[in-house]
Amino acid sequence: MKQASKKAPAKPKAPVPCNEAERIAALHECAILDTEAEESFDDIVRLAAYICETPVALVSLVDTARLWFKAKVGFDAGELPRHSTFCTQAILTPEPFVIEDASADKRFAKNPYVISDPHVRFYAAVPLVTPEGHALGVLCVLDHVPRTLKDEQQEALNVLARQTMTQIELRRNSNTLAELNRKLDREIAERTRAEREREEILTSEQEARAASEANEQRYRFLAESIPQQVWTAQPDGALDYVNQRTVEYFALADSDITGDSWQQVIHPDDLDACLERWRKSLSTGEVYEVEFRLRRGSDGDYRWHLARALPMCDASGRIIRWFGTNTDIDDQKRLYRLAEEANRAKDTFLATVSHELRTPLTSMMGWAELLKLGMLDEKKQRHAIEVIESSARSQAQLIGDLLDISRIISGKLRLDVQPVELAPVIAAAMDVVHPAAEAKSIGLVPRIGRGVGLVSGDPDRIQQVIWNLLANAVKFTPVGGRVEVSLKRAAGQAEIVVRDDGAGINPDFLPHVFEHFRQADSTSTRKHGGLGLGLAIVRRLVELHGGTVAAESKGEGHGATFRIHLPLLQRQTSRKIETAKGSRAKRGRGTRAASSARS
Repeated sequence: MKQASKKAPAKPKAPVPCNEAERIAALHECAILDTEAEESFDDIVRLAAYICETPVALVSLVDTARLWFKAKVGFDAGELPRHSTFCTQAILTPEPFVIEDASADKRFAKNPYVISDPHVRFYAAVPLVTPEGHALGVLCVLDHVPRTLKDEQQEALNVLARQTMTQIELRRNSNTLAELNRKLDREIAERTRAEREREEILTSEQEARAASEANEQRYRFLAESIPQQVWTAQPDGALDYVNQRTVEYFALADSDITGDSWQQVIHPDDLDACLERWRKSLSTGEVYEVEFRLRRGSDGDYRWHLARALPMCDASGRIIRWFGTNTDIDDQKRLYRLAEEANRAKDTFLATVSHELRTPLTSMMGWAELLKLGMLDEKKQRHAIEVIESSARSQAQLIGDLLDISRIISGKLRLDVQPVELAPVIAAAMDVVHPAAEAKSIGLVPRIGRGVGLVSGDPDRIQQVIWNLLANAVKFTPVGGRVEVSLKRAAGQAEIVVRDDGAGINPDFLPHVFEHFRQADSTSTRKHGGLGLGLAIVRRLVELHGGTVAAESKGEGHGATFRIHLPLLQRQTSRKIETAKGSRAKRGRGTRAASSARS
């Protein structure tokens, strides 16, 4: 039995417009096929891709058996076979031709340009139609993912297609005019007819210029609808147009911005670099892109903007206009700076933690090793034990601070709230700090007012707050200095003030003194130790008690003052709480007595 022979599948026939012969003739009449690249067309596809936000834009001319690309961006091939191409379908109608997802369109789902390279998914084209109604090709944009065009993007694509056709018409008319001029040289006898034809062509050019001016008005309309600052400039760099958004931002008349007046709204520190880059683009035709700060008219604030401009050229490559935009990027730059500062703070904190935890551990391990080897006499053994004990307390304090700030941040810190008399709490905190102060001959001076009243809070945590402030004051006060702690009633609140005559605080650092992991100077980490958590813990604990804490200093070397305000309990509330506590205590004693009797 003979095996059936397999025939190669026939290539699909491309649809042909009804006026194909006239259309091909009109295309060849333009003498544009297989010509060199021209900036005027390249600018159009670059602008089309930029506005429509697609990676590919093409000026595609449909010849008898091929597609030839006069201008392209994001596409390597110079031409393609005509069959199976989207453009062949697009020239069948004068309306825009849009395929949002080719893989979901029955007409193109199995198209070779969809299922293989270049994997077209989105296609939008506007036919390039001559005044006689011949579609020579299309201006199209492509993407490798499904998508849609906004109304303003579609309108911009229509405007650019008309501008492309205007360029082609100008080229065809120019070619025709050149041919007529050659005929005039050869055929003097036909001068009258040639002059008449030239007049017709000049009229056509005037109409083309009028169309170009109409397109200019459409550009202006598009610029007013874009939510950005839009401007245009002459080839010499003088601004000749700004949109309404630009006028509103600067709160100036457009005449105060155009020409060279725009330089007055740029930050003085950015002006020289901006002008240097602008002059370079004007001389070379390179895309203009620069970041600078622009003064906002409403409040005089300078905000960062990204300026970008593209040159628009005529058929000879001469720059005839610059099209530019300013985009506000101030918020992005601020966020970037904040992220950088956070990363630096994190790195500094990790380095500090490593150092502060390792230092006492190294000391403990060293002395423990000497004890194990039995190399120390009795006196040195006692000293070693004291060092190990001191280092362990130091490390426990560091770990305690880390745990406290972790509980505070995660909201897991619980307060044992009760009426608190502040004078005994302050005295207890001073007792803890007294040995350290005595070692440096620092005078601890209490100034405790009477009858201040009770506050509602956790006495241990309030003592921790006062101890932290006193320990900090002792740490940063030189030998022989003075630390004063006072308590009084102020504006219906309890006021605790810790004042020292020590190192003081730099005014630039003062707003950050209560932030996590912040120390005024990296050298303080090594000179004084600690993780920079003490004051952060103070602020969070005071806030948990409904109070406030503030730092004051006249600068470095002038000491520092920390002022705490805590809300006082109303006297009636205080009596109720004390009565309730007494009742609970009596019930507790009665219960214990009954229990004893039963036993």
